[in-house]
Amino acid sequence: MFSAVRTYVSDLWARREFAWYLAMGNLKARNASTSFGLLWWVINPLLLGSVYWVVFGILFDRGTLELTRGGEFYELSFLAYLLSGMFPFFFTQSAMTGGVNSIVSNTKLLANLHFPRLILPIAALVESSVGFVTSMGVFFLIVGPINGIWPGPWTLWLFPVMLIHLLFNFGLSTIVARVAVPFRDLNNLVPYFTRLWLYMSPVIYEASFLEGKGELVERMFRLNPLFPILELYRHALTGVDIDLASSLLAATGWAVVLSTLGVAWFVKYEGKMARYL
Repeated sequence: MFSAVRTYVSDLWARREFAWYLAMGNLKARNASTSFGLLWWVINPLLLGSVYWVVFGILFDRGTLELTRGGEFYELSFLAYLLSGMFPFFFTQSAMTGGVNSIVSNTKLLANLHFPRLILPIAALVESSVGFVTSMGVFFLIVGPINGIWPGPWTLWLFPVMLIHLLFNFGLSTIVARVAVPFRDLNNLVPYFTRLWLYMSPVIYEASFLEGKGELVERMFRLNPLFPILELYRHALTGVDIDLASSLLAATGWAVVLSTLGVAWFVKYEGKMARYL
């Protein structure tokens, strides 16, 4: 068993350049006919965040939030709070969409080349990651002048949080890629699922909003695997106080479990994909 795993991983590593060029080729092809090109990876979450900012920030008069940093109260603009959750959520949404299409949209490639099929969801994840890394820089360019948010000691947490999030998205993309092969309708269901997931995640509202809603409601929302990941991003991007140890443990646990189960399930099913393609 260990020999087979080592051989498979070695085969994946030997084709790492293939995964990179496949991701970059898909990225360029998808945006070749648009005026803004790769900027759409940043524009999409910005536009969606702008919609929620108008609805909740202006119409519901949530201009600023009073949060704590280092035990002291400070004011954070709702736009900064919103984007610090919107960009990471859009990364997961893009990873899911890419994973769903990674196998079913490459049937000709699968028919003509022999390679580990896991390369395809990996390439889709690389494609999503490029846009997400860009959006992190844009976040500071946008909210820095507005809210005076600049990188501080807390920003060092951004790198381990991104690695945890990447592992989480990897597991998620392999699961949806495996399900999408026999069940093609998944592509139509993903937008509705991600919209519901957005409302169940602390993107539009802060975690304290759940207090007083009942133990069952709070527990249900906190079981959301994105909950601790988004809390970690909030700390890394804005310095807001959170239960760092608890969030790290929960986020890492979800990432490890999801990626392990996702890869194992995908690889076990890999040899049977041809019958559905």
